[in-house]
Amino acid sequence: MAQRPARRMVRSLLCFAWVMTALAPVALNFEWRQAFEVAAFWFAMCLGAAPRSVWTSGIAWATLVLAQIPAGFETARVAGGISGLGAAPWRLYAFSVAGLAAMGLVRYAYRRPLTWLLYNGLAQIGLVAVSLTHPALGAALELSCLGTMLALFALARREGATARLSAASDWRRAAGVGAGVMLCGAACAVIAPKAPLLPGVARMVMSVVPRTPARTGYSLDDSHLGGSLVTDPQPILEVRAPIPLDLRGQVLSDYTGQGWVSAPLDGSDVATAAVGQPLPGGLPFAHIAYRAMDVTVSVKGSVNTTDLLAPYAVDRVLRLPGLYGNEFAIDTVQGNIKAAPLGPGESYKLVVDVPNNPYARLASLRAPFNAVRRDIPESIRAVDTQLPAELPASVRQLAARIVAQGHAVTEYEMVNAIIQYLAAHERYAVSDVPVPQPGQDYVAQFLFDTHRGYCDNFASAAAVMLRTLGVPGRFVTGFAVGAQNEVAPETYVVSEADAHAWIEVYFPRFGWIPFDATPGFAMTFAPSSAPARGADGKLPPGSRRHSEAPASPPVVRREVRVVASVALGGAAAALGALWAVRRARRLRKVRQGELDAFLRLVREARAALDLPPSATLRHLRPLAERAGASDAFGPWLRAAEAKLYGRESEASESADWRDLAATLSEWLEAASRAGAERIR
Repeated sequence: MAQRPARRMVRSLLCFAWVMTALAPVALNFEWRQAFEVAAFWFAMCLGAAPRSVWTSGIAWATLVLAQIPAGFETARVAGGISGLGAAPWRLYAFSVAGLAAMGLVRYAYRRPLTWLLYNGLAQIGLVAVSLTHPALGAALELSCLGTMLALFALARREGATARLSAASDWRRAAGVGAGVMLCGAACAVIAPKAPLLPGVARMVMSVVPRTPARTGYSLDDSHLGGSLVTDPQPILEVRAPIPLDLRGQVLSDYTGQGWVSAPLDGSDVATAAVGQPLPGGLPFAHIAYRAMDVTVSVKGSVNTTDLLAPYAVDRVLRLPGLYGNEFAIDTVQGNIKAAPLGPGESYKLVVDVPNNPYARLASLRAPFNAVRRDIPESIRAVDTQLPAELPASVRQLAARIVAQGHAVTEYEMVNAIIQYLAAHERYAVSDVPVPQPGQDYVAQFLFDTHRGYCDNFASAAAVMLRTLGVPGRFVTGFAVGAQNEVAPETYVVSEADAHAWIEVYFPRFGWIPFDATPGFAMTFAPSSAPARGADGKLPPGSRRHSEAPASPPVVRREVRVVASVALGGAAAALGALWAVRRARRLRKVRQGELDAFLRLVREARAALDLPPSATLRHLRPLAERAGASDAFGPWLRAAEAKLYGRESEASESADWRDLAATLSEWLEAASRAGAERIR
């Protein structure tokens, strides 16, 4: 018998819920509005599959599919044709097709325990990856996936534990679904524009698979920035110095739109220096008061020291293991000191020069930037104002508007205006930070879409916006070290969680001056006393200390919240499962009692007809004839046999045991009355 509409609807909704959960890792790569539109389309497809009539269901599906055609043409018209669509719409359409195929596979697989468990295992792998970047969401999705899996298991048991299909039928159905998926994928590949749609296999894979969160830590690869972070408190360095000093590691000057890479270097851009001798080229700054001090850095864990980690700025290297000929190399374009990788237990010693509050000196300058920019060396302009041709014009327009609204004229005022804007309009966060989509600019995404990020986002945005104004800026990575790192007098322990990024800005006559654009952070050489506020009441850049804001959010509290939410969800799921088990047992007892009552009446009917115990239900026809219900015996027999011998999915659509027993009881009473009348 056909399934009841309500049960078909429940099955469709459960399939929809499972697909929504299982494909959530892919949906997170789309804008929420796009993902919602696709989900609505899938839901409508589920409703379209629910009607009993094949014609009604087919018409509903056809209507939904045809409704997508004008939307596709309108999208193409707005984009200026098929070639102007870009990759995003095609990826969205492919996502829609994948969801429909997944729903077909779920409806095929949920009655087959091994196949269904395999599907859910694959789904859980993706959801675990979501849990790393979005802990609360990932835990909720995992529980939802498990709950839907169990619900479909229960539905399959109610309909019949196994589907009665031949092996050939199984193969035909699986081959048909697989062929449909391959044809849809091939059609998208042929019709869609090739250049934007297929930027490379690795890039396409990374665009649809969510990245696991990077651990906070120092890395020399900043070519692809973005994604959430997980705090890692692993100690890796110990610094002995009179005061806490930031460790400057790698300086990068080439912005690609996705991250930062080193400027191209040739032989003339690399110089050599000997241990104990002043570095060639002198200090990166000039005409600024500074203080010299000895610093010893000891390696305690795994960290890449091929670009030597050292406080700003190094005057000379006094001791450095692993050198050949007691010499090391210096990148004269970006100021990186090249050295051999060092392992735990090794240490090096430096003489560093720490500026004494350079911001006060720069703030005293009154010459407009337009008047001094001609003093910027051509070599610096060529390298450190570079920007990709694809940089959105909106970034340039925003930088110009910030400077104009802040009435910034001097270079320091321009830097100050940019950093204050970022602090006021963007939010510091290390979780739920998305990765840019293929072709999307990293800085533009931060400034106009997400408005949340950490040091990489703030430093990149500041450097790029300054470059649009003609101000040379570059990206620096290293470690933020503050008073909270002190473990003993003049001894500071640095962990992976202290990894940080800031910028360096070139000022004519003064050289490269570091600025920290991340809210709540400041360079360690900033004055410890409260700085004077500007006319707008805001603090100038470099005024806030590391101790005023942690290098990472309160991860422990966040983990407590996540664990508590998962625990509550697990407890609720356990209580729900217990209630479901008890209810199923009660229903089983009730159904068993109803079945026993029916079988007892069947025995009475056999006895009334003088039939042996081996007689089947078909032999009870004379009882119905005596009761004057000959026409009703056929439907009653089919329903009873379906309940006793047929598939449970068919039996569930027939009358229940109480109805069958009530009918049989009526026949017994009617037959008894008819017999009594004949006796009279």
